[in-house]
Amino acid sequence: MITRCSLIFSLLIATFVSAVDPKETKLQQEEALHQGVWQVTSFTRNGKETAKEIVDSIERMVDGKHVVWKRDGKRFAGTTVELNPEVNPKTLDVSPDGGTMKGEKLLGIYKLEGDILTICMAPKGKDRPTKFEAIPGTDDTLMVFKKKPKPQN
Repeated sequence: MITRCSLIFSLLIATFVSAVDPKETKLQQEEALHQGVWQVTSFTRNGKETAKEIVDSIERMVDGKHVVWKRDGKRFAGTTVELNPEVNPKTLDVSPDGGTMKGEKLLGIYKLEGDILTICMAPKGKDRPTKFEAIPGTDDTLMVFKKKPKPQN
């Protein structure tokens, strides 16, 4: 009886493991890496760098697919983000939660290297960037973030 139960249990586990979609697993793993609080370290739009005192005041808080943007601890924007880690460069589609851009989809690329996240976004209605740059005339935005450590309980 124990042998029969062990065999049935093993078959159930094997069936479950083989039914897992590897792409979904990769996406879930990638989404897990994005969770948490990210401090902006640089912000360049259309070739112009944003002042350090402004950059230092901005955080990006990721919870699931939702992102809350804060400046000096106060929320100023929210977005929903869809990642695609299956392409090179990896892509993200950003949908603002409110304001004049609500319902729009902004296209971008990203790379995640340890605790450093780099995102390059195209402006509304423009094609997705192909390089991590925000040179004059493109209106692209290049942002670099450093992940903040989780608070110790």
